[in-house]
Amino acid sequence: MKFGDSEVKLLSDGTFTLDPGAAFGIVPHQFWEKRVTRTEAGRVTLATRIPYIYAKGFSALIDTGIGSTPDEKYRKIFEIKKPDDLLDQIREIGNPKDIDLTVHSHLHFDHFGHSLERDSNRWVFPKARVVAQKAEFTASRKTNEFTRTNYGKLDLQLLSKVKKIQLEGTTRLKHGLMAIHTGGHTIGHQAVVYSNGGKELIYFGDVIPTTFHLKLPYVTAIDTFPLSTVEMKRKLIGRAIRNHSICIFNHDTEVPAAVLTGTVDDPKIESVEL
Repeated sequence: MKFGDSEVKLLSDGTFTLDPGAAFGIVPHQFWEKRVTRTEAGRVTLATRIPYIYAKGFSALIDTGIGSTPDEKYRKIFEIKKPDDLLDQIREIGNPKDIDLTVHSHLHFDHFGHSLERDSNRWVFPKARVVAQKAEFTASRKTNEFTRTNYGKLDLQLLSKVKKIQLEGTTRLKHGLMAIHTGGHTIGHQAVVYSNGGKELIYFGDVIPTTFHLKLPYVTAIDTFPLSTVEMKRKLIGRAIRNHSICIFNHDTEVPAAVLTGTVDDPKIESVEL
């Protein structure tokens, strides 16, 4: 899709599964069971949707998916399937070596996978600066019993070597790109907004991972600060309705992108093709 003098494409890095309790938190099963198909293990499948922004002299990824070689333990636990790999899709329309920024909503294993990968001792995105909140980099290094699993045995040695931009709060980056610190899902979680040519895109990350989670009280059980998630959902949904933003639902297998109408308390979705 054209955004002024740039273009945005929505890529994928495969799927994984979660226990319904993790994905839907305290929401009773009667509300979500008709929306999903469970695997044989009784889990629900989640997508990985990754916006790729490219224009003259500038390109960026918003999150980088599961990665090409996820830990075997995680592959089994999360039933990871990779019919498509992010790098292969980028090569069809560009070059991973030309990407300037990888802007991360947070550093959980399903959002940061390719950012620490190397090819012949070079990063797969050798030019890219890794952008996240300073609080998120800290949280990924100092995990606890609640947060440890979701950071997926992050290689802290490699993490220390990548070129970083550590943000402290909501920050305008460049070329219409802005990070909005949300907290909620993790202490350093951020949403990402991209504006160009009179259009706006909002990548909610995991504060609103699917269209099901548009309801304000519908929060995942993985959220570290659920009340902060609810507060930020209200603000982001309000913005999306006012600005007619194209919204990305990164884990939704059926509706990856949509425009919102209605009200904050009762948003309606109109699916969009990217």
